[in-house]
Amino acid sequence: MAITECGNGHVYDNDQYAVCPYCNGGGNMINFGAGGMQPGGDYGRTVAPQSFGGGAQQSFPSAGRTTAPQGFGASPVMAGAGLAPEPGKTVAPESVRRRMEEQNKTVAVFKKQNDLDPVVGWLVCVDGQEKGRDFRLLARINTIGRGEDMDVCIRGDLTISKDCHARLAYDQRHNSFMLIPGNSVNNIYLNDQPIYIPTEIRAYDIIDLGESRMVFVPFCCESFTWENGVTAR
Repeated sequence: MAITECGNGHVYDNDQYAVCPYCNGGGNMINFGAGGMQPGGDYGRTVAPQSFGGGAQQSFPSAGRTTAPQGFGASPVMAGAGLAPEPGKTVAPESVRRRMEEQNKTVAVFKKQNDLDPVVGWLVCVDGQEKGRDFRLLARINTIGRGEDMDVCIRGDLTISKDCHARLAYDQRHNSFMLIPGNSVNNIYLNDQPIYIPTEIRAYDIIDLGESRMVFVPFCCESFTWENGVTAR
């Protein structure tokens, strides 16, 4: 395996893929031979027509050459990279790209150091569709929204954005919590005051998100951190 990093920071197997599979769409590629896209190439080689690949390069066939039919297949020049694949190589299908992206996701600092995401606090819903339910907060930036992929998933409240209505971040270095507005058209309220910038929150602060009301309950505090353990009183 030859691990390579492209100019956009993606990591991929160069033995399997000619160019970065993330930057380039994931379709099967057609190679028309070295020089096939260059004006004045050797006789007997295939030349892509002007419309082939969006007309980014213009080339006209000469004696002994054949021309790819109109609209034939996929462009031999990969979008975004401007590179043709090496002979015998293909571009990763969508499922492979997704799997590789999962393997290369950013890891929270605490998880990298300790191989787990510990609980640092909770949000407890005291009013709304999820009344009575608690949500764990982990040692990183926690996303809040209606979508299933959110760290704090508040189902059923249509006044909450599906994707990142807000974020609640734990700062391991300073042992503090910050509420950060997200992508919602509705205001976020902290103790009945609207917030528009990242704002520090403390124990038992009340957070209004759409029609849901949450109480913040920290686990990490002056008396305890995962790094130092319990502090004697």
